Amino acid sequence: MIRTFRVLLNISFLLNGFFSFGVADAQPVRPVSISYDKLVLCFPELADEGLSFKVDLDHLKEVIDEKFVSTDMQMRQRRVKFEDMSGQSMILNIQNTFVGKRKIKSELSLQKINEKGELKEQPLTMAQRMNQNLNFVDELLMSGKVRSDETSYVDTKPRGMISRYQKNFKQVQEISLADKIKERSISCEKRADLGIICTCSKK
Repeated sequence: MIRTFRVLLNISFLLNGFFSFGVADAQPVRPVSISYDKLVLCFPELADEGLSFKVDLDHLKEVIDEKFVSTDMQMRQRRVKFEDMSGQSMILNIQNTFVGKRKIKSELSLQKINEKGELKEQPLTMAQRMNQNLNFVDELLMSGKVRSDETSYVDTKPRGMISRYQKNFKQVQEISLADKIKERSISCEKRADLGIICTCSKK
């Protein structure tokens, strides 16, 4: 009877020690976002602890640029919503056209937003429309109040890779990376209702 009790006591001690050891050494599991899973599914090279819990597009761009160096950067479009000195809501559009690495045309347009939200094209001189008078843009924006300033870029990488991204002021709103050789691509965007959403496509 006493011997049986001692055996049971020893077994209990060993089990308690085992479970105590397991609990003490257990490491908390850090949750990983679905968007991050999509990123590393297509591009394992973009694995980064700072992106795992929540994908930040500014940090993601830094990681992309670190892993895949830029060989050419082009600003393709700029769209500025602003109010002029009288408080009138306006939109300034600048569209750049490139052939290879050479910019061949830069065209400007100016639109007025009426009370119904409709856009009405504003007359510009040829020099203003072809963006030859750079002071015109500066004077236009400096005399008013800028509400948003969206710029779109194409960033060429080595080995046939291309990144495209859009900024509002200095913050990245959308970014994509495409690898033609390995037939894979990712696309991430910031949505007001859902936050950061990333998708992966590969063959």
